[in-house]
Amino acid sequence: MKPVRIAVVGVGSLGQHHARKLAESPGVVLAGVADPNEVAGRQVAMQHGVEWCASFQQLPAGLDGVIIASPTIYHAEAATYFLQQGIATFVEKPLAPSAEQAESLWRLAAEHDALLQVGHIERFNPAFELVQERVETPLYIRAQRVAPYTFRSTDIGVVHDLMIHDIDLVLALTGEMPVSTEAFGAVGVGPHEDMAVARLRMESGTVVDITSSRMSPVVERSLQVWGVSGCVQADLQTRKVTHWKPAAQVQSNPGMIAAIAAATADPRTLKDRVFGEWIQGEELQGDERDALSAEIQDFVESIRGMHAPRVGGREGVNALNVAAQVLNCLELWSWQASDNEAAREQRKAA
Repeated sequence: MKPVRIAVVGVGSLGQHHARKLAESPGVVLAGVADPNEVAGRQVAMQHGVEWCASFQQLPAGLDGVIIASPTIYHAEAATYFLQQGIATFVEKPLAPSAEQAESLWRLAAEHDALLQVGHIERFNPAFELVQERVETPLYIRAQRVAPYTFRSTDIGVVHDLMIHDIDLVLALTGEMPVSTEAFGAVGVGPHEDMAVARLRMESGTVVDITSSRMSPVVERSLQVWGVSGCVQADLQTRKVTHWKPAAQVQSNPGMIAAIAAATADPRTLKDRVFGEWIQGEELQGDERDALSAEIQDFVESIRGMHAPRVGGREGVNALNVAAQVLNCLELWSWQASDNEAAREQRKAA
């Protein structure tokens, strides 16, 4: 089988890993790297014995695909260049700086019959895959993604940096867009929002709460889904998943526990029977598969025509449309400003 030739645009904190994974992938040729930072670009190129280019326009001809891992503000320009040539294009999340630009890229891909994939890597997290297998008709979803400030991705705020991961997961779980959005945020280091909370109400009635922060002293990536199949909790870091659901006798007779409690002299003695007897738990451990490798493999297989990408352009556009709704209703408070109005003015000026 002919090797797939893929280049990487942007070899910073994430792009360098894309380059390494491509170089290690069977049936793939890392065809070059492009980065305006000569020191970083040459270093990655030398590690893998490929050509370094100062700009993506200088990459060699004959590419089957390209991975764009540059800062978000450059995504649209680079993706446009390759999509217009019909080259399969993988763009790290978010697809573009705005929903409008993302929509343009999606339409451009269709116009030129070019594959467009978006790097929402959490879709390839084995823990999330376990959640998807066990969730039936979600009624309430709570997602939390917090971490210390890393001083990377400072060209975007926390909504496009972190929250968009969970927005994408929510859209994948529900299969629908929100009909209403509420949000609040805060500027910590700035100039963009560093903390945000959002409540989404989906068309079917599902309620979603998402908390994102890059000003937290601890790291947490968690997902909790309540639905007709019980409650599924996932730690997306450790990949531990717990599924709590009513026992068969409770499902067939929902009033059973209330009847037992009414017939018991001291209902407090029943508490040890709740979990284990009436509500049963299943603990699962996601495997050790590397999500980035799986994501790149998905891109390669999509280029070969084996299947459509798990996260295509339409999914990337949908996530950005929801992110835009969150940003549009975001009320900002700032540690650097005395009141909300001052914070809003600071954001407008940024």
